Amino acid sequence: MKIDRHRFSVFDLFLQIRQKISMQKNGSGENPTYLSNSLSRWILVLIFIGAGIALGLLANRLPDRVPDDAPATAFSAQRAMRDVHAIAARPHPTGSPEIEETRRYLMARMTALGLDPQMRTQDAVSARRYTKEIAPAGRMRNIVGVYRGTAPALPAILVMAHYDTAPLSPGAGDDTSGVAAALEIARALRAAGPLRRSVVFLFTDGEEAGLIGASAFFAADPLRHGIGLVLNLEARGDSGKALMFQTSTGNARLIDTYSRTIKSPAADSLMATIYKRMPNDTDLTVALDKGLAGMNFAFVGHQVAYHTALSTPDRLNVASLQHMGDQLLPLVRSFGEADSLDQQNDDSIFTDLFGLFLIVYPPWVGWLLAFIAAGATFSMTGIALVRRRIGWRNMLAGAGGLLAILLGIATLLMLAIRLAALIVRDVSSPYALIGQFDWLLPATLLLGLGTGALLLGTAVRGQPKPVALFLLVAGLAAALLGTFSAIPLALAIVAALLLWAAMGRPQPLAGWFAGAMTLIALLALVMQILLPNGAHMLVWPLLLLAAPLALLLFAPERAARPVGLAILTLPALLIAGLTARSGYDFFLMMGASLPAVATPFLLLTLLALAPLLWSLRRLQTVGMIICALGLGLFIAAAIFARTPTADNPDMVEAFYIADLDKGRGDWVSAKLDRAGWVHRALTQDGGTAKKGSIAPISKEDHWIAPAKTATFNRPQLLLTAGGAGNAYRLTLQAANRNGGRFMRLYLKPSVELRNIRIMDQVAPGTLKAGDWTPVTFHASGADTVRLTMDAAGKGRVEVQMIELVDQWPRGSKVIPLPPHSIAYRRSGNSLIMARTTLAW
Repeated sequence: MKIDRHRFSVFDLFLQIRQKISMQKNGSGENPTYLSNSLSRWILVLIFIGAGIALGLLANRLPDRVPDDAPATAFSAQRAMRDVHAIAARPHPTGSPEIEETRRYLMARMTALGLDPQMRTQDAVSARRYTKEIAPAGRMRNIVGVYRGTAPALPAILVMAHYDTAPLSPGAGDDTSGVAAALEIARALRAAGPLRRSVVFLFTDGEEAGLIGASAFFAADPLRHGIGLVLNLEARGDSGKALMFQTSTGNARLIDTYSRTIKSPAADSLMATIYKRMPNDTDLTVALDKGLAGMNFAFVGHQVAYHTALSTPDRLNVASLQHMGDQLLPLVRSFGEADSLDQQNDDSIFTDLFGLFLIVYPPWVGWLLAFIAAGATFSMTGIALVRRRIGWRNMLAGAGGLLAILLGIATLLMLAIRLAALIVRDVSSPYALIGQFDWLLPATLLLGLGTGALLLGTAVRGQPKPVALFLLVAGLAAALLGTFSAIPLALAIVAALLLWAAMGRPQPLAGWFAGAMTLIALLALVMQILLPNGAHMLVWPLLLLAAPLALLLFAPERAARPVGLAILTLPALLIAGLTARSGYDFFLMMGASLPAVATPFLLLTLLALAPLLWSLRRLQTVGMIICALGLGLFIAAAIFARTPTADNPDMVEAFYIADLDKGRGDWVSAKLDRAGWVHRALTQDGGTAKKGSIAPISKEDHWIAPAKTATFNRPQLLLTAGGAGNAYRLTLQAANRNGGRFMRLYLKPSVELRNIRIMDQVAPGTLKAGDWTPVTFHASGADTVRLTMDAAGKGRVEVQMIELVDQWPRGSKVIPLPPHSIAYRRSGNSLIMARTTLAW
């Protein structure tokens, strides 16, 4: 039987065998079953993709909620929800009157649980600096209680959550769910009796303001020296499984305990490794900076509720809270009885297998697997080259073609999201697209797989010109949509060049696949060097695809037999499941605004399916149709995002600025809404809204309308200087006079100011000459806040102070919100401004 090596695929061989059998039976040369078999191949591919999605869904299943009449020693989310309803009845940001009610509730609950709670009041500066701001500071009131163990001298377990919320959010998810879970853990521990180690429960203040409460605790609290392990509870949304997404370094013992203890794990060292390199922080960041061991847990589903008024107890997924407790309570008990909590030198490599159990191995095993996977790939392709079963040009085409597919998928996904963002550009809600997650996920899947199928068909057919032109047009369009971006255009140009160079003629499957696998092997080794705890993302698929590679290179005639087909299809099924599981987690965190994050996972799925897709009839046509469907879903999602709903409301903002020194007031908003509420709010005093600057409060232009002058008390602002020659000490004293939740001071010196202290607490950084630098102090009340700064030589400094009050001026109109609209950011605030200048 003659086989065309340039057009050969596994199923071509299988069909030729079937055809020969049919010819012997029918006595003719016709193949009446070819079309049906072509259809069956498409069905088989869809089955594999569907099975991968099913495995991904399996990994993200949530436990049944445990009822409130469950045994007292068990964690019950239904019981914890009582605390959620009590605490998250309304927003309670740091410095607000509402947070005082939360403190009283927590003190009473902890007392009833026998934790002997103490409230620690402390002026503190955050351990972290954000943007240009000198690290935020404030008067924090942490609440701490201890469930004493039988060996209290041993280092304790710290269970931590923050009880403050974002300004306009009830915070049922972030982080009332964490507080409620901690209280339910304390209740369950008390029901079971003491552990060896004490368990400290810390509810921090000022996390949303910049980790200020955690900074206060780990800097000066008397209990800090007795802590051996920190378990932090967080949320970024109000649904989804509770991910263990961050650990301290040297986590081998922590992961071993987690693996042995948790029945339904949700963790991946790739995610933990990437999170360390992201600009995100939680209270655990402060503990890790102090060298403590720790683990971080959060659920991140339905992010449209994150920091918004949608984060209510009724919307919180009780099963997500149950999953949080199902992990934390067993961990606290296990660590509470552990002989040692010391950190080790090594970080484990780990990932859960579809939520069923955790796969864990040490770094040396990771290196061994990487070398085995890459070595096997290099060896097989090298032998095949020597034996002339494949050509090196075909391998280069495979490597270049796979890279072209990667860049092509990224280009199309960037085009889609930038087009969607353009469609919703005039919508006031910044979460408009995030609320369309259920549309954007399948849209990304369709567009990514469709682009991959289109480009894979180009490798088979060897006609790159029209597809390369298509990518160039897509990249140019993506670059020009909205604000110009050169990134999608650059990706498209490189992808088009690779297509032109690598796919100029039809490619045989074996050589192309070998080249693609060689590229993955090289990338796996690079990833093993740069991100050793995340390299399993490439190493595992490489290992799974080793057998299909060997079959295609050395025994293609056996590929159509049952065992051969199993060798080809089972790895594809497993890889589709693994990539669906990992890709979903990353898409959940970033994909709604950056769908290209799914590109590597889509690429691995396509590579695993390549032997099944190769030379499939109408592959390019089907790819184009799927691309169109995916792009259409992106457009549909953006169109639906333009219409506010109860689950995806319009987010509106209007606030008042009272410039007392200039004797004027203004109504201000960052964006107008289509319902007209913002316009009515801004023009309520008869003014006309125009774009203008509110610097230094914000660098972006805002809509501003003149307002009636309001009666506010001028905040206290006193600036003095002492010294001579090259040594001057500046002292700034400021105080709120209108019950403000916080104050923000903007300083613009003519010379650099060093040695900044806020309420005698050292602040990092300096005040640069000629720049406005903000300094924020939260929960200041009416007490005087003092800053001291040193200057080398004479100079001058301008100061503008903002006192933020959570209400509009008296006499303002009550303007009801339109249906499906909620207040956001600074809406409902008054910013009271005072100025002073000093030369010395």
